[in-house]
Amino acid sequence: MTSKERVLAAMRREQPDRMPIHIRGVRVWDSDWVATRDISYRPLIDAVIEHCDVIPVAGVGGIESPLLTTATEEITELRVIDAGEWDIHRAVIHTPKGDLSQDYWQSKTRDLPMVRKYFVQNPEHVERVLSVPYLPPRPDPSGYFELRDQWPDHLVICGCPQAAEMVHDLLGTENFGFFWAEHRSLLFQLREAFQERVMAVLEVLLTAGVGPVFGTNGVEQVAPPIHSPQTYREFVLPTFRDYCARIHARGGLLHVHCHNKVNALLEDFAAVGWDVLHPLEPPLMGDVDLADAKRRVGGELCLEGNIQIGELYAAPTDQVVTLVEDAIAAGKPGGGFILCPTASPHTPTLSHLTVNNYLAMIKTAARLRDY
Repeated sequence: MTSKERVLAAMRREQPDRMPIHIRGVRVWDSDWVATRDISYRPLIDAVIEHCDVIPVAGVGGIESPLLTTATEEITELRVIDAGEWDIHRAVIHTPKGDLSQDYWQSKTRDLPMVRKYFVQNPEHVERVLSVPYLPPRPDPSGYFELRDQWPDHLVICGCPQAAEMVHDLLGTENFGFFWAEHRSLLFQLREAFQERVMAVLEVLLTAGVGPVFGTNGVEQVAPPIHSPQTYREFVLPTFRDYCARIHARGGLLHVHCHNKVNALLEDFAAVGWDVLHPLEPPLMGDVDLADAKRRVGGELCLEGNIQIGELYAAPTDQVVTLVEDAIAAGKPGGGFILCPTASPHTPTLSHLTVNNYLAMIKTAARLRDY
């Protein structure tokens, strides 16, 4: 099998020639990413190219507006404010009912970027969001098609927006929690508006021939333990039913990335039509037992995971080997499993221990991957 055939078979819950090995976040298809990595990444990059299943991911152009409407192109002002060790990238949207603004802080050193102020702070801001006319965006999947042509023997995933996540990202986690308690109806009003917009984008992509695999986020910011399983079922899951049905009607699959403690929701994910779930975090970061998940939903969901990124960074190497062996024993039988870390390598440099742990993971998986 080619890597593409192998990964597709696993995602369809079939048994391929061997278990796919995917090292998430090692973007070997991205020459700029590779060129800007510290030399400490080189052994990992080489091992991924030689032994692993590379799964490139492409975004979609033309849908950058946080409101998913081209109307913002003429009414958005961007400013950069020098704040010492940080640059504040301030976006101001001049809506018909008043301004909305967001502050995105970008470090001049090595700190991770963050949003410090979100567009929606109070109920009046929701009214401002909805006052902006909806002019359908012009999705541009050309980057996806270029990547698919460049990597014909590998499965390329097309990243797509998700309505509930777009609502969350207008408010941030703290404000979303406040609105859920005090202004819940406004969240649903926003969700319905964004669901219409997201589905229009999806239809354009499907019509253009994107596929077979689409990728999106599962809105982990509304998943347990931040919110209850019932909150997730009420707010997030309904947005996936039409989403998955539309993709499946065209013969496609949906890959969903969703951190946090999702054990109570596994059957719900399968019921709304998810095809692949990553990362299935084990305790303590998560609460998923991989063998139990395989028994419960392995026939309906391809399971991708679940080697905890923290263990790859800091655990003794022999412990990582044991974790990989245990994950393969739990997930591999019968197919429908992709071995993968729970997150991407996220530091500018990798320690010797981290590199050795990644290489031990890959070596162990290569030894045990054949069916």
